[in-house]
Amino acid sequence: MIFLDTTFLVDILRKDPAALSWLKDSEEVALYTSEINAFELYTGLFRLSKKSESSLRKRRMELEQVLTRTEVLPFERAAALEAGKILADLLKQGTPIGSRDVMIAGISLANGMHRILTRNVKHFKAIRQIIVESY
Repeated sequence: MIFLDTTFLVDILRKDPAALSWLKDSEEVALYTSEINAFELYTGLFRLSKKSESSLRKRRMELEQVLTRTEVLPFERAAALEAGKILADLLKQGTPIGSRDVMIAGISLANGMHRILTRNVKHFKAIRQIIVESY
């Protein structure tokens, strides 16, 4: 089991060779992400407002295909509890990170996952319960 962060999912959509290679080598690993990550992906999609309607439709279809290859987890009470603990700990240390990353980590931990695949290593490394992997 591994939790996929937005950076990895974006790189899959961009057909980044390193991300595609990791995905191919990990065909038997259960892949998870969250609705927070989906939100970030949709935000990026809709920022492409200068693209034609058909281009946006194609990119949205590609995004949906990527999301269907993972189990997309919601932000529920257990995740809120974990995220609250994480942010309080980071604030005590004087090393807060963005609230979306905290919520993503909370979802991951609430669902028993301690491994996150990301290029956003700096933020997730600050969370002691998370094992950060990159590609």
